[in-house]
Amino acid sequence: MFPKLQRKLVIIYTLSTGLIITLILAAMLLFYVSSQENRQKADFQNHLFTLMSKLQADEHFSDSFLVQLELKNHLIIYIEENRIPFFFSGSYQPSADREALRNLAEEKAKKEGIYPNSHPVSSNLLQSSVFSLKGQENDSYLGNILILQTSSGYKKLILIQDISENRLRLLKTAGLYFLADCIGILLLFLTGHWFVRRSLKPLEETYTKQQDFVSAASHELRSPLSVIRTTADAVAPASPGDARLLEIIKRECKRGSSLINNLLLLASADQKKWAVKKKEFEIDELLLELLELYEPLCVSKEGKLLLILPAETLPKVYADPDLCRQIFTILLDNAVSYALTHAPEAPGAPGGAGHSRKIILRAEASSSHGRPHVTVSVADHGPGISDEEKKLIFDSFYRSDQSRNKKEHFGLGLSIAAALAKIQGISLHVRDTDGGGTTFCVKI
Repeated sequence: MFPKLQRKLVIIYTLSTGLIITLILAAMLLFYVSSQENRQKADFQNHLFTLMSKLQADEHFSDSFLVQLELKNHLIIYIEENRIPFFFSGSYQPSADREALRNLAEEKAKKEGIYPNSHPVSSNLLQSSVFSLKGQENDSYLGNILILQTSSGYKKLILIQDISENRLRLLKTAGLYFLADCIGILLLFLTGHWFVRRSLKPLEETYTKQQDFVSAASHELRSPLSVIRTTADAVAPASPGDARLLEIIKRECKRGSSLINNLLLLASADQKKWAVKKKEFEIDELLLELLELYEPLCVSKEGKLLLILPAETLPKVYADPDLCRQIFTILLDNAVSYALTHAPEAPGAPGGAGHSRKIILRAEASSSHGRPHVTVSVADHGPGISDEEKKLIFDSFYRSDQSRNKKEHFGLGLSIAAALAKIQGISLHVRDTDGGGTTFCVKI
């Protein structure tokens, strides 16, 4: 119980805190990427403004200025005047061809209505927006085209900046953030595991002491109950009233012994002290034994126990036959006690009175994920169990009769069955029976 609880708490702690750290790092990364992109565009605009001012102020400027500007800032500069290119071949060589990039830039400008032969009409400047370009090798660029009106005609500037290194830098930064997030989540898992284990240790020790006390007290109570019962058997009743009192003593001693045995069984299962001896055995033989045992009991309560087996031979199952017998015994005891004792007797009951006083023990073979298994179900048509109670019936000492006026059961049977199924790796669940009632299914 505690290892499972520890795993759940560690997972919840790691996921919740890890999600917060991930969101914080993601926000920081987005802010960093946004600031870098804005800074990159601002630098590009500065280069564009510098060249535009140069074109407006100077009729001529040296190639050395353009060479230094290109190499330092990874720029591609193309200038023409009245459709005549400047005599400047370029100094920076990007991954893509310079002329191909210029053609891509002009295609982008065409979408904004700026064509190769366009020139300013209503103003002295015609300029596109800053657009993005992609090369053939996944390289990235920023581009812009502007056309200036001059006294002698117009000047055209195509400016492209290679930002592939900046994109690569952003990817590396994102990888570092991701690595930091993974390391943080791992540290959270380790610290959470240590913290939860230390926090649960006192509770686990207390629970172990409680189970030890229950086991020791149950053992100690066995002897006086046996003495009381033996003495009651030896006493000869002197009157009819004495006989009734002695019968009450014997009945209550029997109930006390049953409670003690169940407590010992549950304590040993919780502490994993039960010796599980798995082997292959014929499940139909076990079910036939249970039919022979419980059929007279059902008949005595004016009910029926039916065993339904498939026409084909059931495969052998791998489990502990003694523990499986104990599980089916608990389920049949419950069906007899609740379904037959509290079954509706009125003819208007669902399916009729005869239908409600019937218990069906069924076995079916199937397979999942390539592994065969056998499902044994115990179905009754009794009062049934509500959906709220289905979540609680496997808890120790839970009873649908909250007032505990009925003394036949202590609320330990199903919790014992669940514990015996769990230590064998067997599935035990409950569902509603078609037409009313309860069906318990055991998958082996």
